[in-house]
Amino acid sequence: MTRPASKAAVILLATCSLALCEDIDPAALLNQARAKIVANIEKLPKYTCLQTVHRFRFQMVPAVRVSGCGHVEDEGAMVQSQPMLAWADRLKLDVTVSEGAEIFSWAGARQFQSEDVEKIVGSGMTGTGDFGPFLMSIFGGGATAYDYLGLGLEDKGRSLASYRYHVPLSTSHYQMKVGPRPKDLVNMAYEGRFWIDPQNAELNRMTIEVPMPPRGSETCRIETTIDYQRARIGSSDFVLPQLTVLRLWATDAERLENRIEYASCHEFQSESVFRTDLDPTAIAAEPSKTLVVIRPGVTIKIALRSKIDSERAFAGDAIDGRLLNAIGTVIPKGAIVHGRIVRFEHEYQPSNYLALRLKFHSIEVNGTEVPLALIAVTHGKQLLGGPLETRQGIGTYLFQNDRVVLDEKFVSEWKTTVRERSE
Repeated sequence: MTRPASKAAVILLATCSLALCEDIDPAALLNQARAKIVANIEKLPKYTCLQTVHRFRFQMVPAVRVSGCGHVEDEGAMVQSQPMLAWADRLKLDVTVSEGAEIFSWAGARQFQSEDVEKIVGSGMTGTGDFGPFLMSIFGGGATAYDYLGLGLEDKGRSLASYRYHVPLSTSHYQMKVGPRPKDLVNMAYEGRFWIDPQNAELNRMTIEVPMPPRGSETCRIETTIDYQRARIGSSDFVLPQLTVLRLWATDAERLENRIEYASCHEFQSESVFRTDLDPTAIAAEPSKTLVVIRPGVTIKIALRSKIDSERAFAGDAIDGRLLNAIGTVIPKGAIVHGRIVRFEHEYQPSNYLALRLKFHSIEVNGTEVPLALIAVTHGKQLLGGPLETRQGIGTYLFQNDRVVLDEKFVSEWKTTVRERSE
């Protein structure tokens, strides 16, 4: 479905060559692009990519008085206030698509863990769908209208064909969490624009806009921009996300922003990697031939073997430690303990500090990696800008410095416990 070009679109059309303008059939180009996108998505379950995520929270600082959605009032005129960085963190995840849904794990994990990325990364704004589900919804039949807007948004000297789309609530699978329970999800209608390269019918960029978020979400607006790239995986080329920017404007004068970069895409050689492993006891690379029983309630100390630099570290980075005391007669002093950084965040406002969160999940016993369940003894105080940590077995450590470098001198204290199984 097309509509007459607007005045702005006519001006854009006037900047392209006459031959190129006359050669474009908007409906045919769209159909060709949709066919390529759907074929591309159908191959995605064979691949995984690394997500590098930077998350920010900005506090809008008004010149006069805050109204809703981060605006201020200045003699009756509404002007945009200035954002001030209040919080930031960064993390790395692996992502793939299986049975139409994205599933995630920490970067380099042996198996994908969950469709709910919040279970892995904890609190903070998260967003999913840009690796495949949004494309399938918009180009696979979920959109009710496509309007051609003309040529514009030049990329490397080439003009791109621009379209507007709309996905109504009746066909939308875009959900927002509006409460603490897993079932507190509300579907949202959305709209946006996308740009197609007329020379090869490939998707270049797409926006996703939710102008009217659900009531009770304390959200004014949600916007996502996804830039795409051609990537060679094996012997084939694919169009995959390169950069996703997700922004959310809240009613309390805050703006949240996630920047997600994709890299290191590769093909799986075994279908077994796609099974979701929600049982945290399945950690060892191979089953232990010897039953190792770790008695709960034993206090242990772990010296860090890996170097952690706050300027380079990401949540998701694997770490190793060294056991400073024996656990009974089975696990000797000096045993190697494996874990991950599960949070590394910088709080700027109202106080300035770094918060490091660690989790150790296994220990080497006679050449075998054995699951290890711990409770941190040396907890730091609760972060001023975030909710309580709900993930099990995590130690929190606070530093009132702009940079922290930790080595073997950093010792954490833990207590062994019985591992809880996920539901």
